[in-house]
Amino acid sequence: MTTEATVTPHLLSWARRRRGMETSDLAAKMKVSPETVTAWERGDKRPTFRQAQMFARKLYVPFGYLYLREPPIEKMPLADFRAARGSRSQPSPDLLDVLNDILGKQDWLREYRKSEGASDLPFVGRFDTADSEKVVADDMRDTLGVDSARQQAHNGDEFLRNLVHQAEGSGIAVMRSGVVRGNNSRPLGKGEFRGFSISDKVAPLVFINIRDFKGAQIFTLAHEMAHIWTGEGGVSNPDYGLQHELQESSVEQFCNRVAAETLVPSEGFLSRWRTGDMSLEDNLDSLRKYYKVSAMVILRQALDNNLIDIPEYQSQYAQIVGQAEAAEADRKVADEDADKSNGNFYRTLIARNGRMFTEAVIASAAEGTTLSSEAAYMLGVKVRSLSGISRHLSGS
Repeated sequence: MTTEATVTPHLLSWARRRRGMETSDLAAKMKVSPETVTAWERGDKRPTFRQAQMFARKLYVPFGYLYLREPPIEKMPLADFRAARGSRSQPSPDLLDVLNDILGKQDWLREYRKSEGASDLPFVGRFDTADSEKVVADDMRDTLGVDSARQQAHNGDEFLRNLVHQAEGSGIAVMRSGVVRGNNSRPLGKGEFRGFSISDKVAPLVFINIRDFKGAQIFTLAHEMAHIWTGEGGVSNPDYGLQHELQESSVEQFCNRVAAETLVPSEGFLSRWRTGDMSLEDNLDSLRKYYKVSAMVILRQALDNNLIDIPEYQSQYAQIVGQAEAAEADRKVADEDADKSNGNFYRTLIARNGRMFTEAVIASAAEGTTLSSEAAYMLGVKVRSLSGISRHLSGS
């Protein structure tokens, strides 16, 4: 006898709308007719228990939610700096799931570091937004070794990798991913958020959404570091195009300016900017190569130092975005070919979880203080992969 699931009809409708999915699309995934899905949502029919379980899986919602009387109130677990003042955009299920996943990892990492005798990190919350942006940037640059990270890099990609390495060496976990928990069928939205930070004295953490332009990721990293330095972590979506510059929170504007000053110090920048005999485009090209950052960062410093006005910024920014989109399309094809031929399991895993967190989980499992099944779950891998990860981390 087939068992019907006594789920709440309007919770089925809520779960579908929560994912932004049309009835016909869900029906295709469920291999039933759209009329059947509509009947479930109206309460005219009930899905079987297996169908209800599939319904929850396809919509990435906890199965138990479908039995609630009313939809749960889903709140952002971190401060939300994404929206303009006075408004808040509803976070997607993907963003909420990523936040909850990373918050759980950060909580585990904090307890692990405490058990290892880790001390409070002095730079977390060292400043606030009333301090000089240059002072904060100078401190970030010195603490993170930004200049040495740049000098040891041949290009922007290497600079980003070096800066991530320096940040983790300073005690900040850095995780980078473009999907939810390693699930490639759940890509993160490029426009919803660029990154977030968790300000914690023992285990601060930065997450970067790699769906964003490659060149913009280093600015986002510096922006989130500024949040750590001011002790105000949260979810960010810096408005590089300045469409809403006057509406962004004061914290976001401050972190934007600190990020630009950290990556491209004004003093050296102004001495290298040439007026009169060099066009804006040539200045951008020359200085992005020197500082190993994207033209977006150079453009931002030009604006903050009153070398260009906002209309010039926005016009040039639109051109840079167009070029970046074309470059990203070419890069995606090249990366997909490289993935098929070489495989990037360990590189992707370590970027997604951060080397600091990955090493801590593997060490804890080896010591027996964390079950292998728990370690594998936290890293998003099979238990049988743990030994290979351990060998990779040790350089074997």
